[in-house]
Amino acid sequence: MIDEISIDEQKQIETTSTTKRVVFLGILTLITITAAAILHVNQPEFILDRFGGISEFEYSLFDTTLYLSYLIFGIITGLLSDRWGKRQVFVLVGATGSMAFYFLMTITLSYPTLLLFRFLQGAFTVMAWQTFMTLAIDFSDSQNRGRNMGIFGAFLALGMGLGPAIGGVIASVGVFMPYYSAVGLNAFVLVIALVSLRDPPMTKTRPTLSQSFTLARKKPELVVPGIFNLFDRLHIGFILTALPFFLSVLLGLDEGLRGMSLAIFAMPFIILQYPMGKFSDKHGRFRLLAIGSVGYGLTLSVVGFVGIFGFSLLLIMLAILGVFAGITSPPSMALVGDIVGQEDSAMGMGFFNFLGNLGITIGPLIFGVLYPFIGMSSAFVIVGLLELITLVVNVILVRTVFKGRIT
Repeated sequence: MIDEISIDEQKQIETTSTTKRVVFLGILTLITITAAAILHVNQPEFILDRFGGISEFEYSLFDTTLYLSYLIFGIITGLLSDRWGKRQVFVLVGATGSMAFYFLMTITLSYPTLLLFRFLQGAFTVMAWQTFMTLAIDFSDSQNRGRNMGIFGAFLALGMGLGPAIGGVIASVGVFMPYYSAVGLNAFVLVIALVSLRDPPMTKTRPTLSQSFTLARKKPELVVPGIFNLFDRLHIGFILTALPFFLSVLLGLDEGLRGMSLAIFAMPFIILQYPMGKFSDKHGRFRLLAIGSVGYGLTLSVVGFVGIFGFSLLLIMLAILGVFAGITSPPSMALVGDIVGQEDSAMGMGFFNFLGNLGITIGPLIFGVLYPFIGMSSAFVIVGLLELITLVVNVILVRTVFKGRIT
């Protein structure tokens, strides 16, 4: 009996310790993502008012360039992090580089140079936040991975939601204030990571670069969460570019209302992270992914039409959209951890984020290409239908190619 109690107490201590670590990583992620997200609200003023003659497609390149750097350096970070068995150094370098290029974007007078600085800022930013996500996987096992990803995802989503809301207030003070604030937030992350962040013991196993690069071939099931993340992030990229443009240029709303709109989309997404992650631990990942994808695709398809009829109706649809987004996010992240071994956790998340970053890179481009030709409402229909097509493809894969391996 004494031994049983001791074992139970030891498990409880380990669970509490892991939760504290994941919460700590979540807080650092919250700050890093908030710094990036506060820039979205006043992009029309930051770009269109500074650089005359910018087309919708050129405007979309500001976000596309950011996400392209996420795409490239997300995979590089995963490769090198696993190969070297290091985590902290990527956070320190990422926060420092982000600070430099957030500032440099405020002083350039050339739009091509601005895009270059945006690319480099994204390279350093993804280096930091992807490493936080990898550490959360490092500290998890099959019994608590969904719960931990739910906790981590809540902080990630909170940053995405708080960023635009805070950015709307900050941008009303001055067009460059969101960028100066991003510098300060990354300085805080740098100091905290330098003092408190340490590499966990399990990163001492060092797979070769060739082993890491062939992970998706060894674990082809990764394609299922990868495809979900590809199109989920595509929609995020589309929304973060199209919605502020829609609210500013077409509806004439100020930065504060734009920030509130993005925050209303993010709040249910935030609230659902933990319960959906825990629910997926008990009842499986794919069911939640299917339910969320159906609702998300249908809702997204009508957002553009509803927005024309009134701002209040638009806010209701954005809240509903956030609910379905919150249902799909934790299961897809947790599914990656279910599939890969702990020694390949960084590369597993690297592959997952690679496809996600590919999607979020394409999202703004879809806006820039479609809007001039078919208008805002029809563009939302197209991206909504893409979500439904994604679900059909994954259902076929799970029931045929990967039957019995994904639940």
